[in-house]
Amino acid sequence: MKIVLRPVGSPEEVAKDLRADRCSLYNTLQKVEEDVRKIVEDVKERKDKALQEYTKKFDRCEISDFRVSYEELKEAWEKAPEDFKEAITFAASNIRDFHEKQKPKSCLVERSASLLGEVFRPLQRVGCYIPGGKFAYPSSCLMTVIPAQIAGVKEIVLFTPPAEDGNVRRETLAAAFFLGVHEVYRVGGAQAIAAACFGTETIPPVEKIVGPGNIYVTTAKKMLQGIVGIDTLAGPSEVVIVADQSTPSEWIALDLLAQAEHDPLAVSILASPSEALLMEVKRHLEKELLSAPFPHDRIAPIFLYQVESLDTAVDLVNFLAPEHVEIMVENPLALLPRLRKGGAFFLGPYAPVALGDYGYGPNHVLPTGRSAAFSSPLSVRDFYTSSSFIFPLPSDPSLAYEKYATLAFYEGLFFHRRSLLARVGKKLLTDIEQEWGRI
Repeated sequence: MKIVLRPVGSPEEVAKDLRADRCSLYNTLQKVEEDVRKIVEDVKERKDKALQEYTKKFDRCEISDFRVSYEELKEAWEKAPEDFKEAITFAASNIRDFHEKQKPKSCLVERSASLLGEVFRPLQRVGCYIPGGKFAYPSSCLMTVIPAQIAGVKEIVLFTPPAEDGNVRRETLAAAFFLGVHEVYRVGGAQAIAAACFGTETIPPVEKIVGPGNIYVTTAKKMLQGIVGIDTLAGPSEVVIVADQSTPSEWIALDLLAQAEHDPLAVSILASPSEALLMEVKRHLEKELLSAPFPHDRIAPIFLYQVESLDTAVDLVNFLAPEHVEIMVENPLALLPRLRKGGAFFLGPYAPVALGDYGYGPNHVLPTGRSAAFSSPLSVRDFYTSSSFIFPLPSDPSLAYEKYATLAFYEGLFFHRRSLLARVGKKLLTDIEQEWGRI
């Protein structure tokens, strides 16, 4: 693990640092895509048999029945510690309260007695991927399942990888049971995404897959997007902290480390105009690392940049469009209107990213890798499809078939124009053919 401390003049310089540090990711990406393509095609063709072989290869366990029994789910909840149950219940309440406000509304437009509108309908069957490699993620159960339940999804399915003994993290199972999700499969990685997409002998396919995962999971989602719905292409975790000396440097250091411990490819950046603050944070980082209960190579590099001003730091945020943005300055609300790109903004010293991770309200499934420039956090809206409708009446003055037919004429679409003009009995076919000759 390394700490990089230096002045920076432009967002492009920071991007160059990140590209250089993460070159191993880009160097291996092509190999990952090749491997994932083989896995996806194999699961598509051989279904359960392929799942069993990949589970043995990657998870080092043999599984014949991928579905977790109801009894195992119930036991996980009943045997869970009381403080865990209290925390899950508390977080679920906050998450549900926030996401209830996101439900879209169908709309109806009346135009001279004609009706136009948009209707929203929930998806029928959704798969939630819950990571389970290095850590347990019951919080991801809450963040993916609760919005789907609010939307009215009838069938919610969990996919999560097994440990070497073939069992799934008990915390994940307990959270699933608490939420009332009883269809859980002990399968992970790209093979789980393929199974969710195409289905197998024992796993029915889903309409959409949501939830975070490693590079193999993300690559599989990218590959299958369009065949099955996906939420976003979430990669390694990211945080950019903008700070002045109004926040304790120890808190900043801990927030940087909290993101860096997710993955060696995570991104942790502090941007501040204060050299003194940067030096203090660096000392706290070094001190905290001495007491870390795990090898330092598990922690991603941390970048500390001295920028000219807070305005420059905001420009950096908008350029990087990171997953998480912490604004630890004296007046964070003053900067909020200028923050245009980021998955989630955490304002003030009492808003660490970890607070959002564990259920303060908004969703923690967020776009990464600069995709926050065009993507949004997981929400209730992700679990609906919308359809528009029109019901025009002849008395509607906007029902000017001839004008729409004119557009069809200039677009060169013969039968589009015929279809429109047929409604008003305008022009004989021979007249249309004569006009068509002028195109």
